[in-house]
Amino acid sequence: MSKLTITLFLVSVAFMVIPDMSFANKFTTIGGGVSGTDPEKLAILKQIGAYTGTFFILLGILSIVTKDRFEGFIGMRSKNQGISPAAYVLIILGGLLSLLFFV
Repeated sequence: MSKLTITLFLVSVAFMVIPDMSFANKFTTIGGGVSGTDPEKLAILKQIGAYTGTFFILLGILSIVTKDRFEGFIGMRSKNQGISPAAYVLIILGGLLSLLFFV
């Protein structure tokens, strides 16, 4: 492993372990769940769904655009076999998650 890879790994572990103090007063956990009003929880879930859906759509489009370049990736096919169904699944799943934002 290179020094850059080890450094990135250590920094990512540090971000997961060190608590973010800006959220300390916003939420209080009772019984393992997040307490607060239902509209506030729904707004947070809508944002998470929108961001995740957009990310899935971008991954699906990227896999369609680069279908002939990276045959070694999971879900990809050889050069002349067409587009893998995984790209369409990502786009459809991303669209459904993004629709959650507008509901």
